[in-house]
Amino acid sequence: MIHIVTDSTAQLTPEEIKENDVHIVPLQITFEGKTYKDNVDITRQQFSEMLSDDETEFPQTSQPSLGQFIKTYEDILKDDPNGSIISIHLSHILSGTVETANTAAQQVEGDIRVIDSQSTDRGLAFEILKAGELIKAGKNLDEVEEDVKAFIPQITLYVFVNSLDYLVKGGRANRAVGFISSLIKLKPVLQMKDDKLVFAAKCRGSKKLTKFIDEITDQLIADKSVKRVGLSYVDSDKDVKEIAAKINKERPDIQVLVRLTSPIIMTHVGPGGFAIIYE
Repeated sequence: MIHIVTDSTAQLTPEEIKENDVHIVPLQITFEGKTYKDNVDITRQQFSEMLSDDETEFPQTSQPSLGQFIKTYEDILKDDPNGSIISIHLSHILSGTVETANTAAQQVEGDIRVIDSQSTDRGLAFEILKAGELIKAGKNLDEVEEDVKAFIPQITLYVFVNSLDYLVKGGRANRAVGFISSLIKLKPVLQMKDDKLVFAAKCRGSKKLTKFIDEITDQLIADKSVKRVGLSYVDSDKDVKEIAAKINKERPDIQVLVRLTSPIIMTHVGPGGFAIIYE
């Protein structure tokens, strides 16, 4: 049997995790002197509420340890000695998780394939669900790995950032850029594209940001090949609910999932942030 492993940034519902028997290795967040395992010691709702408190210190995130991955792989193969593993993780641009998974795979006896999703959140989930579909269809490990990698370019991910402050604090944006953006009220839109995190738009003020959101929403609605959309948010679901309502009205055939994002993503995007991700 082929088993699926991923990390806690994947935006999967409990039903999807159960249906595809997904094993999740949690990342960690250190906040106010305490370290939490993502979605194990702290829920997304709890972290979202903590993050919105201006009095708290900036949280620090860390990837799973090598030992966590080794134990996860060994436990799976102990229960299924003839099994194999496909391990799909958030982009190396955002975390060293996938590199740690690769190192662990080399230290465990068994056929383990590690894939850099070049994405995160619902984009990562789309790849996991794809792997699940392929496994259920009877594909072998080589075919699953090849088809999942070929599927990656079909995923589009936009992140709408209310302020660059959190990206700067988290080391994902230059401090000078963050300072300038705060002066001109820049509301950037980032895109995961070609294995890079790039600016898709630099909106000065809320009106231009709203216009860009409408453009992206209209674009995916018009694209008949779009099957699934993920709308993930940090704290307020106002914007994503409006987007979901528009999609549901004009394209009821599209599956839309609206959920809080992972604390790991919350830490870098900050309050007011959200994402539009579609396949």
